[in-house]
Amino acid sequence: MSATLRTLRFYLAVGLVQGLLLMGIWLSNTVSGEVMIASSAGLLMGGSLLQLLPERRGQGLTWLAAAVLGLVVTGLVLACRELPLTSLVLNSVAAVLVLLTLISAAVLPGLAHFWRRFFGHGLEVALALPLPWIAQALFKAWTSSHYRDPFKGGWEALVFFAGPTLAFSLGLFLIGLCIKALLRRTTIAAAC
Repeated sequence: MSATLRTLRFYLAVGLVQGLLLMGIWLSNTVSGEVMIASSAGLLMGGSLLQLLPERRGQGLTWLAAAVLGLVVTGLVLACRELPLTSLVLNSVAAVLVLLTLISAAVLPGLAHFWRRFFGHGLEVALALPLPWIAQALFKAWTSSHYRDPFKGGWEALVFFAGPTLAFSLGLFLIGLCIKALLRRTTIAAAC
């Protein structure tokens, strides 16, 4: 199997596991809403860190950093539960969580070329972020036209929770491929 296909398999596996865990968290009804939101944020940010560093997926330090980031994000979201639920506060908390993930992904390989990695990962995330919302909107349109309830479990629940995470994963993979191809083309053109 080629390295590209192994990387694609890794992205899709992380996206699917994120979706399955989100489904388990939200359909279990055993914890409070605040804990569900906080653990979901930690799960998404930790998984995003893994996906931003696919070349380091074989290193235990990367997985440990993803787990630590997930716990830190969960704690931060729980600490922010007393803040008013205005759009400014919610957007600010989300921006801080994404920044923490980007900083973690840029620092983990070392401090050399930090800013290049930080902005590169930021570009990848910015380009991939609309994809989960598009996937969610398409699924909501389908469920409303067919009168389905994804919160009853089954196939619809899996698609409802794993669809956006898989869309984000696939988007990050394709964007990463395009950026690498553009950089290769630029390097070849500069060498000629």
